[in-house]
Amino acid sequence: MDVLAPVKKILRERIIREFFRTVPHPRKNLIDNIFTGSPFDFSHPWKDKFLDAMKWSFRHHYANSGFYRKLCIEKGFDGSRINSFDDIWDIPFVLSDVFKMYTIETRTPGLLRDEMSSSGTSGRKSKIWLDKISRQRLMYSLYHVNNALGLVGQKRSNYFLMAYNPALDETLGTTTSSVIMSYLAPKKSVFYGLDLDKEGRVGFLKDLSVEKLKKFIDEGLPIRMLGFVHHICEVIKSYSERYGRAIFPKDSYIISGGGWKNAVNPYGASFDLYRFLAERTTLDLKNVRDLYTLVEHEIFYMECENHNKHIPSVAIACTRDPRTMRRLGYGERGLIHLYSPLIESSPALSLLTTDYGYIGESCNCPIGGSYLKISGRAGVTKKVTCAFTADQYVRDRARI
Repeated sequence: MDVLAPVKKILRERIIREFFRTVPHPRKNLIDNIFTGSPFDFSHPWKDKFLDAMKWSFRHHYANSGFYRKLCIEKGFDGSRINSFDDIWDIPFVLSDVFKMYTIETRTPGLLRDEMSSSGTSGRKSKIWLDKISRQRLMYSLYHVNNALGLVGQKRSNYFLMAYNPALDETLGTTTSSVIMSYLAPKKSVFYGLDLDKEGRVGFLKDLSVEKLKKFIDEGLPIRMLGFVHHICEVIKSYSERYGRAIFPKDSYIISGGGWKNAVNPYGASFDLYRFLAERTTLDLKNVRDLYTLVEHEIFYMECENHNKHIPSVAIACTRDPRTMRRLGYGERGLIHLYSPLIESSPALSLLTTDYGYIGESCNCPIGGSYLKISGRAGVTKKVTCAFTADQYVRDRARI
């Protein structure tokens, strides 16, 4: 047992509070030029800055990750190949599933032993290590993306987190995201629905969650319900069966993220979250937002009021044909391929995901710009014919 855990928790929360109050802008190298307080500004000279940031990122990972350097040599690709913005699309990718098999590091002076892992709902967990500057960029981007989308509030709220209590495992990316999101508005109290039960086992406390939601609704303060969509739906469903339609206080939000694979099982592949919530709650559906992010990528693709997941200016995205790897156009469904220079401690600057979807060209919300539409999970192991297994680039199976 870590006897310093309570002290660490207090210090961590103090750091987050201070960060969100001052929102410092880190400055270290060319990557930082794409981080601004306007996270959806793509006006000139954004393309030039993003190109410079990706060049720097590629050279950094090529020089300091033996794994990524071997991969690029195998593909016949080096830094001299990145001369224009369109060359970014050709930067060799790492398949997201590789991070479920290996812990892959890029050497960087500010490496922190702060491990981030996914929830592992598919049976395997992705793991990365974050260095200090990458963590600062992540926080800075998260704050401004949410602020631009109207999710930073001033009203004191009760937080209802369908995520693991960080006292159980602080390394889970989903827990970290939910904890940080709980600082977007002043908090009165926080409840975790995934915690120790009466027998001391970690699990989903559904009955307790339903009663806590009832208490929060009766209290009348805005409720911010965050976390796994499967557990959110289970609580809402049980609440409506027990107490009728959930009358959420004004200015309440549901921000879901993760757990879609589990949600599909009981509710079916055609499950519509917004219809489900409209039938069982009084929530304004403009206040129901889904978040898409990956522990390997750490960019926040948050929905606008039109339920489109906007691509911020610290990333670009495309879709690819899973058999030929041909880059597809707007509206064409394929594997989601994400690019960002944000993380210096892991070679995920070009990440091919196992998620199907398409890129929308322009949303008609006030933000505008391109956005992601995720439509399902792909059987990538069989369909990605040119993806590598990573074994050929591995010396140390535990860490690369």
